[in-house]
Amino acid sequence: MNTKIQQYIYIIFFLGICTFVQAEEMNFEDFYYDDHSRRDPMWSLVSSGGSILTYESDLDISDLNLEGIIYESNNSIAIINGKVLKTGDKIGQYVITDMTETSVVLMNGRQRFVLKLKKEE
Repeated sequence: MNTKIQQYIYIIFFLGICTFVQAEEMNFEDFYYDDHSRRDPMWSLVSSGGSILTYESDLDISDLNLEGIIYESNNSIAIINGKVLKTGDKIGQYVITDMTETSVVLMNGRQRFVLKLKKEE
C-alpha cells in the first residue's frame, strides 16, 4: 500500500514538473494594440479640477486633414480629422481664424497655415 501511494506522489510530481517546464517554454509575443489613431479609452477626459483634457497638443500641421466645409457667411463649420469645428475653435495648438468655401485658416502663435479642400476626381 505504501508503494502505491509513493507511485501516485511520483506521478503527480512528474506531471507538475512537466506542466511547469511546458509553461516556461511557451513563447509569449508582446501584444501591440492598434488604436487606429483614436484616443485611448482608458485616458481620463476630465481633470480632477473639472476642466476638459485634450491630448492633441502635439499635432503637426501635416497631421491635420480638412475633410469638409459647410460655408455660410457668418456661421461656417469645418470638419478636420473627424471633428466639427467653427471659427475660434482649437485643434491641437492651432486656432481656426477664418474659413472660405474651399479653405480653413489656422494660426499657431504668429504662424499662419491654410488647409485646402482636396478636389475629388
